[in-house]
Amino acid sequence: MRTLPRLAAGLSALLLTGCVDLSFRITPENISVKPMAEGKTCIYTLFNFGYGTNTAEQAMANATPPIQNIRSISLTVFHFLVFESHCLKVVGESAPAGVGAR
Repeated sequence: MRTLPRLAAGLSALLLTGCVDLSFRITPENISVKPMAEGKTCIYTLFNFGYGTNTAEQAMANATPPIQNIRSISLTVFHFLVFESHCLKVVGESAPAGVGAR
């Protein structure tokens, strides 16, 4: 008979928990750089064990075409129960056509 109240309390606690989705601007926006491309890199955690690394350089390389000048960098954190994701987003402009190509 004790298992029913424990099960009800456990289910209530699970149903009352929510999720959190936060976004932060890490750098001030450089308005002299055009927002032509957007690159993103994420890390994921389960029970606080994570996978991946977040670097601005990786996010710049993930953009199509790759970003050369940064307009802004922001971080988005999503948390739900035991799962989390941390995504770093870089917005900026790529190299002009013909520059660096040989």
